[in-house]
Amino acid sequence: MTGVRRRTAVAAVLVTAAVALLGGCGSGGHGGGADHRPSVADGAPTGPAASGGSSTSDSSQAPGSAADGPKVPDDQLTPPGGGSFSTKDKKYLSGRVPKGDDPVAVLEGGQEVCERLTRTSAIDPAASASAIVTGDISRSGATAAVRTLCPDQRYVLDAAARGFADGSFAVAAAPVAGRSVAPGRYQAPAVSPSCTWRVTGADGKTLASGSTGTAAKAVLTVPATAETVTSSGCYAWLPPLAAPARSATASPAPSGGTS
Repeated sequence: MTGVRRRTAVAAVLVTAAVALLGGCGSGGHGGGADHRPSVADGAPTGPAASGGSSTSDSSQAPGSAADGPKVPDDQLTPPGGGSFSTKDKKYLSGRVPKGDDPVAVLEGGQEVCERLTRTSAIDPAASASAIVTGDISRSGATAAVRTLCPDQRYVLDAAARGFADGSFAVAAAPVAGRSVAPGRYQAPAVSPSCTWRVTGADGKTLASGSTGTAAKAVLTVPATAETVTSSGCYAWLPPLAAPARSATASPAPSGGTS
């Protein structure tokens, strides 16, 4: 139930952003019911489970990711209908297209990730980062897409890498995403009314704790002396996050596909 409430709250933030910018944009997102989140059609969530500190395995491939097996050689990466891919698109496709698959479909998967990150972060960068932290957008899919197709979203990816979801995590100076947390200040931008958190030190001594009581933002500080951070109903904790200044010539759109 915690996982469902987490996805629903993150969905609410994403829907707000999507209504403003995406409008009637088509979606490859997960289907229907009461959960109308504009999520990317990816595999199993890669964020940490609500009850534990480690990330869950991504059993099915994320948009644009390559399944195990032989891949199309780089010199054979061409659109089925003719023409050629741009240098940027070909770099993204390199080593990612299983033999027999349509490289255009693989590319479109990565472009969809970039489009959703770009358009959502234009309204609320925390919403994009939270979606990656909770697994609503595959971390591996986002990493691959941002690296080559939409590098301007690197700040969102970096914030997600330093963030953490509900669960219990060790505190470490050099944390591993999904397994441990660095000391510092964090904010949960979309929480449930039952959001609670606790920071403990040596021998389980409580260093800080709190709860929201209402659906609002929550803030916590993890001191260097902390050993464990635990939260429930808070969904995603992020470090301070602000969009970098854009240059006048920067293009907001991700890669355009074939040339």
